[in-house]
Amino acid sequence: MAARWFFKRLVFGACLIVVSPMILAAWIEDRVIRGEAVFVFLSQFLALIPGLVGTYLRGAYYYGSLEKCSWQVHVGFGSVFTYRGASVAPYVSMGAYCVIGHASIGDHVMMASRISIPSGRRQHIDESGRLSSEPKFEKVEVGRGSWIGEGAIIMANVGEHSIVSAGAVIVNDMPRACLLAGNPAAVVRVLIADAHGLRVS
Repeated sequence: MAARWFFKRLVFGACLIVVSPMILAAWIEDRVIRGEAVFVFLSQFLALIPGLVGTYLRGAYYYGSLEKCSWQVHVGFGSVFTYRGASVAPYVSMGAYCVIGHASIGDHVMMASRISIPSGRRQHIDESGRLSSEPKFEKVEVGRGSWIGEGAIIMANVGEHSIVSAGAVIVNDMPRACLLAGNPAAVVRVLIADAHGLRVS
């Protein structure tokens, strides 16, 4: 186990060196232009690199460019973060073609493919309820230990240790330890944590 951990750290360090010019470019953009175009371009470029190499390069780039990101993450092929304001805790795993905006993802969150986490649910609506060209971003939180199913859309907070069913659309904040399904999503079952993990009550 120690040898495997050391090898992963070694590979990650090498990938961090490879993507360091990209991290620097994104950092300069943030400090000088206050934009996201370079950050997103590099995110999309790295998203197209297949296999384990791509996984490590994406992890290293986001480690150095997101607001907060652990080095122990798995970002699948085609998956991108669209804003550097996201934060990702350790042991987060996401599948292919996920699109993540302003989000805070807790540790040990497991995400399937084609999941979308926009930056809240009222990005283009102003205080009076009218359409606005000035985006309003909210940070969506996904609680630690949660599982997110294929094709889910998360526009509001999900409590820790919850399961979001495939295709569910979260539009309201959800409590912890629940099975969530539907559009709009609702609590289907309450989950109970035991020594073997989560189970349906």
